[in-house]
Amino acid sequence: MKTITTNELDLLKAHLIKKPFKYQEVFLEVLDHYASAYEHSDDSLEETIAKIDHVFPNERIEDINSRYIKDLTRQMRKAHFTLFTNYFRWPQLVTSLLTIALFVVAAPLIHEVKAIKVAMIIVFGLAPLILFVYATLKSFELRRRLPGKLKNGHYQVLVVSSLLIFNYLQINSFYRLFTGSENANILDVSPYLTAGILLVGLILCSTTLQLYFTKVKPNMV
Repeated sequence: MKTITTNELDLLKAHLIKKPFKYQEVFLEVLDHYASAYEHSDDSLEETIAKIDHVFPNERIEDINSRYIKDLTRQMRKAHFTLFTNYFRWPQLVTSLLTIALFVVAAPLIHEVKAIKVAMIIVFGLAPLILFVYATLKSFELRRRLPGKLKNGHYQVLVVSSLLIFNYLQINSFYRLFTGSENANILDVSPYLTAGILLVGLILCSTTLQLYFTKVKPNMV
């Protein structure tokens, strides 16, 4: 068994980047297949490339791209849902109940003191927003490491996820839209509704940060 050299690996990358790859993860997975096939054969690099190219035509690469991002999105949604529902299961249930009790007790204070209400909304809103900005910058940084400016699927999905969660804080805009009043504020309806919205915001912020560290392995090749 031979070992692929750095120069040969660069040549292989230069060849593969001409194919219609969209995501770094798919590119690296296919690159590994080519490199492994070369190391376990007696063929030259050019001969190996010619053989494996028949296994990975452009049509299959495009299909892998599509299946990869769909499966990644599905797995991350599933992981996020699991993280969210875990707040209502043992042992996090105790912490959740204590948090709920704290929010209920503090609801009138949160509701009456505008500064506290605004501060909590800002805090809960900043967490997913900061994650959104960080994931965007991190994705851009990773795209510079490989030729062709390939996207990083994990960060792309994370960016969309954190942006959607940030939009949760726009619930007041939807409330105004349905009430037809520009001055309507859903947080003025009830102190307990305010507490509930903030609680959900807290859980969403927490689970989004946990999602960042979640490892998923979608099916690709």
